[in-house]
Amino acid sequence: MSDLDKDLVIKLQKFLTEKQFKRLKYEVDVIGEIKDQHPLIIFYYASSIALNINSDNEDLLYAEELFEKVYLLRNDLQSLYNMIAISFKTKCFKRVFPHILKEYEKNSKDNNLIEGIAKINFFLGNNVEAIKYFKIFFDKNPNSINYLTSFISAFNYISDIDQKNYLKVCEKYLKPFVNNIKYDKLINPKENKKIKIGFLSGDLKTHSVSFFLKGLISNINKEKFEIIFFSNLDISEYDDYTIFFKSFSNQWFDIFSLEDDLVIEKIRSLNLDVLIDLSGFFKGNRLQVIVNRCAKIQIGWLGYNNSLGIKNLDYLIADPNLVKSDEQNQYYEKILFLPKIWNAMSIPKDLPNINVIKDTNKNIFSFGSFNNYQKLSNETIKVWSKILLDTNSQIYLKSSIMESKDIKENILNKFFQRGVKNSQVIFLDRTDKISDHLKLYYKIDLALDTFPYPGVTTSFEAILMGVPVLTMRGFNLNSRCGESILKNIALPELIAQDKNDYYEKAIHFMNKNNLNKVSGLKLREKAISSPLFDTVTFAKNFENIIEWTYNKIEK
Repeated sequence: MSDLDKDLVIKLQKFLTEKQFKRLKYEVDVIGEIKDQHPLIIFYYASSIALNINSDNEDLLYAEELFEKVYLLRNDLQSLYNMIAISFKTKCFKRVFPHILKEYEKNSKDNNLIEGIAKINFFLGNNVEAIKYFKIFFDKNPNSINYLTSFISAFNYISDIDQKNYLKVCEKYLKPFVNNIKYDKLINPKENKKIKIGFLSGDLKTHSVSFFLKGLISNINKEKFEIIFFSNLDISEYDDYTIFFKSFSNQWFDIFSLEDDLVIEKIRSLNLDVLIDLSGFFKGNRLQVIVNRCAKIQIGWLGYNNSLGIKNLDYLIADPNLVKSDEQNQYYEKILFLPKIWNAMSIPKDLPNINVIKDTNKNIFSFGSFNNYQKLSNETIKVWSKILLDTNSQIYLKSSIMESKDIKENILNKFFQRGVKNSQVIFLDRTDKISDHLKLYYKIDLALDTFPYPGVTTSFEAILMGVPVLTMRGFNLNSRCGESILKNIALPELIAQDKNDYYEKAIHFMNKNNLNKVSGLKLREKAISSPLFDTVTFAKNFENIIEWTYNKIEK
């Protein structure tokens, strides 16, 4: 290891501050192999890679390797913290996680370590462990906001919390947002010629939210409603869906780079009648905007199917299958009931044909789930493992969000611990085209829904491709989404009452005679003529509840 050149360190500090990353790299490269340099030189070199927005995944993994070297040489915790930050970008945790756990044993009060353990478990889908460490962190740091919404959303993925206790969690931990309210009321709101509706989202691109929102925006009555979008999406991510929404809007505002205060001022200046939040606690949310009163009526819908437990979100949109009449007091917001279903999907372009020709040589029954891996709760994997073990079947898994080898291995280990063979769990790669994604349903005989957090988009897609979905009865708005989908297509036989019934139904539908009654072309035809894909009727029903809430405003 070389001696420290102090003049070089001063140079590197300057280059790093000025973001002259190429110059910094050149200065270090000319003195020899980076791994042979002094730890401080290695640290600055790795930092230049980590901070460079042009660094790709491979670059970041190399920076993490260098930070690890510095950490091990000097027990430098800042290098470890930097490794943690990089792992959130790469979604690769094998290198850093053992070091975090080891350091945590020595110092269980280190906020960076606690937060790191919580976040990594969250990304891996270990929601019980994530919640455990998030609780420790936020109890120690009650005014911290970073990843607070991820913490609360994680409660939707575990089985041992009911709606009342979920709401208590919201009320306890969301105080930093509630305490920062500047605006509770609008100042002298005026009546508009049309009902002005704003949609706030970070997902106005090829995303599940867009698949359902498109039908509404296409069919909503433009003579009655003025449509305004607030896009919290980086412009670099805009695509055909973004262009579609912009073309159908009366006004469009890009707010991704704006501070909350500026967004609040802008929205309040527009005199909206209704502001609809499409993100909830998920990525891309602007919760501080919702907490402040930016419109006469503020509604949560579509992106996050549960209460936010915050002031100034007035309503949640649901349907009678999601929230029972005697349960409305379990939600912070008032419930607006659509008559049939809480959302309807637009039929995708280039919809593939139903796979009517089956492989007669296939002797292995194939289950499948294309739900995001975070939804694969411990209870879900436990039941699926029993099905796989008792039937010698296989299951196809695919996620629509960024995945990594570490996340897949973590899921596989949960199956292996229950005796499932490697050959029984098959991961499918992500696809660029929606039509190619839909064709992957050809591989599946029966889709298995996750619980307590069921699929929505994936269930609509599977049914549209003629693949029936087995779901489980839920206990709140979020966990009953699968129920509502199947009730709206008149297939209650695919709704399990509990885990034992879920197992029994999975076995029952492995019989081809039973499966054929609820699958194939007839299932698609049934779906297309049902409320699931009737976006015209859905738009009218949506208009009616918006007008109903609008007419309740004191003029």
